Amino acid sequence: MAHLTLQGVSKFFGSSVAVMAMDLDVPRGAFVSMLGPSGCGKTTTLRMVAGFIVPSAGRVLLDGRDITHSPVWARNFGFVFQNYALFPHMTAAGNVGFGLKARRVGRAESDRRIAAALDMVGLGALAGRYPAELSGGQQQRVALARALVIEPDILLLDEPLSNLDAALRAEMRDEIARLQRRLGITTLFVTHDQEEALSLSDLVVVMHRGELVEAAPPEALSERPQRLFTANFLGARTVLPGRAEGGIFVTAGGLRCALPPGTAQGVSHLVLRASRLDLAPAGAAVDAPLAVPVVVEEVTYLGDVRRCTVAAGTERIQLLLPTGAARPEPGAPATLVARHDAIACLTEPVGSA
Repeated sequence: MAHLTLQGVSKFFGSSVAVMAMDLDVPRGAFVSMLGPSGCGKTTTLRMVAGFIVPSAGRVLLDGRDITHSPVWARNFGFVFQNYALFPHMTAAGNVGFGLKARRVGRAESDRRIAAALDMVGLGALAGRYPAELSGGQQQRVALARALVIEPDILLLDEPLSNLDAALRAEMRDEIARLQRRLGITTLFVTHDQEEALSLSDLVVVMHRGELVEAAPPEALSERPQRLFTANFLGARTVLPGRAEGGIFVTAGGLRCALPPGTAQGVSHLVLRASRLDLAPAGAAVDAPLAVPVVVEEVTYLGDVRRCTVAAGTERIQLLLPTGAARPEPGAPATLVARHDAIACLTEPVGSA
């Protein structure tokens, strides 16, 4: 039995659909990320799980028990808000202990758990500071400690890293992963950042326009997306519509690519992963499923890699090339090379999303 289950959960605000008929099983101890663009229904789904919003239809189950209409206080869930929602008049310790006070936990036990929670997030020495005296990263840690101190059945995180700078975001991402593994707590994490979702999760749930598009482990989702929206949203890849002719895929722009062995019938899109593509000298004879002449159009330095856009007739294809390799020059001819590990295939009809 799943630890947390959503059965046909929907939410309507008047005539607007926020979430439509979502079915999801969350295994005990799993880290599940809900990934998608702003307005896709991620936070609404999380708030229905938490009890802040009552579903218009469907059920929320915890260990098979229906909690759809249970109030927030009756669910032993920890929630970390996007803006942290710390009480400015309370110290770090006071904020962390707020949930324990509401649960009437004794003073000695409360003090012990508050100290342990602050130590767990590395803030034991700052227990007496107020939120205004803490950095953004420290405030985020206080919010996380507050959610964990009640020893919740489920931990819910609503884009908790979005207000941090890049370095702090990476640090806190690692901290959350470490704590989740240490505690073995079932976790739902809302994000629009694909790197966060892929690096943290056991399962990634992709959402679009209130619907669950695809749910899969990170590697499967990245390497073998099953839906067109997923392939486009994950980025760092080029998706080309076309048609299969025997063992060859012909793109709308006329490129011909040998399909990987065992490819299913009805392929409608070719997905080329930018990090697996390569450039060879113009005119080079390369034995690969796709090896076509191109012209370099744009080259952008991104630190460890350069993002390169090439033109193959009317098709535009992106590559990510290591900065240690020779720098391609805009306007120069080259040969685009795609081997089987760079290629995925979709059977979704052209024009769908």
